[in-house]
Amino acid sequence: MKLIDKVSQAVKNSKFYDLGHFHEAWENPSLRRLMGNELLYPPSPQVIEAVQSMIPFINYYPEDAISNVRLLKALAGYAGVPGSDEKWIALGNGSMEIIDMLPHTFINEGDEILLPSPEYTPYARRPLIFGAKVVDVIPDKNFEYTLDDFTSKITPKTKMIIMSRPNAPIGNMISREIVEKLCQTDCIIVVDEAYTEFSGQSVCDLVPKYENLIISRTFSKAMGLGGIRLGFIIAKPEIIDYVNRIRVPENISVLTQAAALAALEDAAYIRTNTQLVIKSRDWFQDEVAKIPGITVYKSQGNSVLLNVDGTGKTAEDYVQDLFGKGFIVRNLSGGRNMPGKGFFRVTVGTQQDMEQVARIIKDFPQA
Repeated sequence: MKLIDKVSQAVKNSKFYDLGHFHEAWENPSLRRLMGNELLYPPSPQVIEAVQSMIPFINYYPEDAISNVRLLKALAGYAGVPGSDEKWIALGNGSMEIIDMLPHTFINEGDEILLPSPEYTPYARRPLIFGAKVVDVIPDKNFEYTLDDFTSKITPKTKMIIMSRPNAPIGNMISREIVEKLCQTDCIIVVDEAYTEFSGQSVCDLVPKYENLIISRTFSKAMGLGGIRLGFIIAKPEIIDYVNRIRVPENISVLTQAAALAALEDAAYIRTNTQLVIKSRDWFQDEVAKIPGITVYKSQGNSVLLNVDGTGKTAEDYVQDLFGKGFIVRNLSGGRNMPGKGFFRVTVGTQQDMEQVARIIKDFPQA
């Protein structure tokens, strides 16, 4: 028997997502984690207290996400849903699960998904499990998009259009006007707003207007709670009902639910950390842009993409130099629509982190 002959088509369609950079960071805790777009500030003390208070109860199953009205209402209020209506919210075990849940809800074999290129890698891989064909939407040389870039790719097979806003990994924004025009097509529109707090811009207010619009959010970025694994979507109740039909029951742990509610109740802490990241991000972008040969892509997220092709060195040269001096950053060269050997991304840490990284980059000898 050939075991591969027994394996599902979904497995054959899938690709392994290498997260070795997280393993490296956990194995070397003294390194500064500027590779995963995490928040480098600790959680709110209220979150820590809430988690600790629930530890004696982890022998019990959690309340199912669909019935925790208090948490759902808090999320709806945070996102600006009219009347803080809990029926507009569904939860995932991190936004990574949501990346599976949405194709699982809408995609049949052969359906097409339009996806900016570059884009967050799992969006190009996970939909393949459900039989989707991912169609690249190619921007100009500055990674900017027009409406025609999308609409020219729409065919009768196009069922979904996905975009992150701000974009991961570029950090720029597809315009609100493009998003709204796409909402007027016959496609499901998914806008991943993982980094929305760092941009100060959202299209969540368009959800009441368009029945085909879904907003995805996460607790892993501005909330600073990547380890609890919580994502959520905002959409009209009909979509929420469909998504909950395929959602894994009890997918959100008791500790996660407690941490999330505590975080939302301490929104001032989130806003303070967000402003610290924005200030350090803008300083770092301006400082590195002064270095000859390096292209800085202005970001509205919590990371900055650099291209060092003009220095005569490769991204890996810089990545290794930074690693040797205590910082893990991410080499993105050779990714979707990121040709060459010059692209790497730096997560925005503390101001001290960014000053040190800028100095290391500046002092690195060019060819």
